[in-house]
Amino acid sequence: MRLRRAGIALALLIVAVALQTTLFARLRPFDAAPALVVLTMIGVARRLPAEDAVVVGFLTGVLQDLLVESPLGLWALTMSTVAFVVARFRSRVEDDPTLLVPVVFVVTFGALALFALLGTIFGEKTLADGGVLRKMILPAAYNIVLGLAVLPGVTALMGGSQRSGLRGFDL
Repeated sequence: MRLRRAGIALALLIVAVALQTTLFARLRPFDAAPALVVLTMIGVARRLPAEDAVVVGFLTGVLQDLLVESPLGLWALTMSTVAFVVARFRSRVEDDPTLLVPVVFVVTFGALALFALLGTIFGEKTLADGGVLRKMILPAAYNIVLGLAVLPGVTALMGGSQRSGLRGFDL
């Protein structure tokens, strides 16, 4: 069961990385694309054991690093951090589906801020961009909207519990 969930999680995240690097590389309303990989990581990390979630996050980040123009390891560290944060705090918020919106927004914004900070430390000059705040806030807002479709799908595929009245939205 544990290996099955990890395999499903990797498959979901590979699809998310493929969509992020192809479709959302061109579809950028207001010059910012949704952070689909981060959103999918939020969905799978809440259904995996913490150790598995961090490993899957790291592997997803390495794959994303290989497909985009960024120093190797930035997305790997970011996705590992996202998986750790979601796995660490999921027990505190899983009984309250109203926390979905703030959790998705804060985790997405935090992931993009961490990526920008690490990129700046490693010479990418990400924080020097004038629209960097907009490029962090808009994807977080887009993820709230996309989360209405992605998170229930991830929950169903991962075999998660359906305890709340809003199926798939329990974090």
